[in-house]
Parts: sequence; structure tokens; C-alpha cells
Amino acid sequence: MNIMRKLTSMIALSVLLVSMASCSNDSNVTDQPGDVDLKPIPAAYSKVQQIPFAQQSNAFANRLFTVLAEQPANQGKNVCVAPMSMQYMLSMIANGAEESLQREIVAALGFENIGQLNADNLALHDKLAQDAAYVQVGLSNGMWLDQQRSYLPAFQSTMQNYYMADMQTAGFYDTKNHPSINAAIDAWAKEHTNGQIKTLPIDLNILTRLVSVSANYFDAKWASPFDPAVTKQQPFYNAKGQSANVMTMSQTLAANYYTDDVQQMVELPYGQGYFSMIVAMPKQPEQLDILIQHADWWRWHEQMTYGRAEVKLPRFAISSCQADVATMLDALNMPNVNEATYPYIATGTPLELSTIIHSVSIKVDENGTKAASAAGGKMDDLIAPYTPTLAFDHPFIFAIRENTTGAILFMGKVMQP
Repeated sequence: MNIMRKLTSMIALSVLLVSMASCSNDSNVTDQPGDVDLKPIPAAYSKVQQIPFAQQSNAFANRLFTVLAEQPANQGKNVCVAPMSMQYMLSMIANGAEESLQREIVAALGFENIGQLNADNLALHDKLAQDAAYVQVGLSNGMWLDQQRSYLPAFQSTMQNYYMADMQTAGFYDTKNHPSINAAIDAWAKEHTNGQIKTLPIDLNILTRLVSVSANYFDAKWASPFDPAVTKQQPFYNAKGQSANVMTMSQTLAANYYTDDVQQMVELPYGQGYFSMIVAMPKQPEQLDILIQHADWWRWHEQMTYGRAEVKLPRFAISSCQADVATMLDALNMPNVNEATYPYIATGTPLELSTIIHSVSIKVDENGTKAASAAGGKMDDLIAPYTPTLAFDHPFIFAIRENTTGAILFMGKVMQP
């Protein structure tokens, strides 16, 4: 690293929240979920599709999930990721990069050019409020630049027009200001996550000149809520075959599902059908890594049959924080992101990428959790003549999808609820 690049650093911080209410660390949720309206929600959208934008971004989502799940520190642990928000964060950085690096980031995300990427990101953002009565989705971006600098007009315009970024300044140059800056960023995160994120793990230092934060909030209702009166302790088997009793929800409903000798999966409708959660589990726990490596959520959706099934799903509240995502960018086909400067963000010495933190929390209970799709709608005439039982009683994976595009917003693996 040359002397000029040592003068400044850039902290790109991706802080992401998915929660029904409060979040807890990896532990089974044993408290009651509160009032549950058991009345099903009428479907307004029942056709799930995958447009080219989602096909491109989902390939990156699967790669990101695989890379994070394979990290030695994550073996045997719950992992949750928000690939769409990571895409937004990297897209924002790409807009401040030199052309060669910009092309590298855009290609790694699966797109042809930065203009297409910005436009498609904006189009998805506009779709996230289409089921506001039952699903609240917040995707907010904020930036704080050193007061001795100015945002370059072209960069600031792109951030505000395509990413609705809140562009602010702060006195990073004086370390005495750092506590108040941290407090201001914490207050912003709290406001944009409905109070769910109260503090962010930002380590400001004398080289910090820019902090960029992407915050996600997701609060939704199941289209067919689980009855808390039916929830009870049932065994969940970990990867070693050891069992522990966890609070397990249960209901019989009409849904898309698939099962064979190797795996089983179900797609749970959410809200009016604009979002969905797919839960997939290998029949043999030791096959989970293989399932992750070959995940094809759209193909799985296409394999599913709409019918009546009994679903047993544990309550779970998991969180994971990956503080060293920047070191994994080579595996994500972005080997030069850490070795370059970003001259098109602000005036003064070009900025350098220092840190990317990816922190996600997810809670699932009887009210809902993260998404749903009503792919089957009200087609009762297609209900199968038998009712299979789909018990997710050992490690499984899940994805939460926006259904008019097919874009995956969140993914995770649950090793222990």
C-alpha cells in the first residue's frame, strides 16, 4: 500500500436487520409471540416469477451464502445473510470506483454495466412497499463524510436518486468527535430499523473519512399464521444426531411443497402473496453443505406441488455478524476491491476500502417472520388427496423472496433453533 493510500480509509459497513419484533442471539424462542390473528390473509398476488434481474442477483446471493457458510468459524453454527443489501452496498461502492474496478464489481454481481445495476436496484426498492398492510420492508442507506471533504456531485446525485441515501458529514478528523458521531449513526440506525438496531459495531480511527451504512428492516405476517396453542416442545436433531427439545409450531395448510428421498421443502405464503419463505431440508443432516452448494431456489419452486400438508417448523431467533467480509471478496470474484482506491466519491485524497461488516438478525414465530409467497393462491381444487407431514426437525436452510421479481432478500441456515 503506498503512502497516499495510507492517508485515508473508507469503512463500508453493511448492517442488516430482519425481525418480527425483538432479536436475540442464537437461541430457541420460548416466550409467547403475543397476540396472533389466526384469520388467513386473502391473497392479492399468487403468480411467482423470476425476471432476469433476479436471476442475476440470485446467483450472487447463492455464492455469498455459500462462501459465508463455508467459513471455518461458521461450521456448526447458524448463519443468516442479506444478499440484496450486500448487493446494494457493493453497488454504491462501485459508483465511486475507477472504471476497471467498477466493471469487476458489476460483473461479479451478475450485471453488464453500472447503469443497468443502478436502475434495477431502484426498481426493486420501489416494489418493496407493495404489500404495506401486512409486510413492512425498510432498505435504507446512509453516508457520513468527513467535514473537510465534499461529495462529488455525480456520486451524490447517483446515491440520492438510485439509493435514496441520506448524505451527511461528520468531523472524523478530530478523534474527540468520534463518540458523538457513533451516537448519531446509532440514532440513524435505530430510526431506520424501527428501533431494532440500537448500536453498530463501528471502530472509528484517525484514518476514517467515510462511513457507509445499509440497514434492512423486515416485519411481516404469515398469510396463514400458526396457532400458539398448538406449539409445543419437540425434539430437534443437530448435525451429530443429538437432540434437544425446542418450541415447534405446527399447522395443516394449503401450500407449495416438494418431498423425495433426498430432501423436502415448503413455501410458506406471507401477507398478500408478494413475499415468501422457502424452507428446504436434506433428509440426511450430513448432506446440508451439499444442499447449500447446489441451492437453486427457482428450480425448487418449479418442482413444488400445491396441496395440503402438515408443516412443523421450530420457532427460531438467530443472528450472525461477519466482520471480515472484505477478506472474502476474492471468493466472490472481486479480487481487486481491497487493493484499489475510490476516487469518484469525494474531494481530496482517494478513499480506500477498509472494512465491510455484515450483520443480520432473524426471528421466526407464530405471527410470521421474514416473507412468504402465495404461489398456489386459493386453488382448493388442486389439493392433493393426502396430507404429508413436513417436519423440519434437523438442520435446514431458508430463503425469503420478493415474488414479482423472484429476488432473494434473505437467506440462512439453522443448525440449532
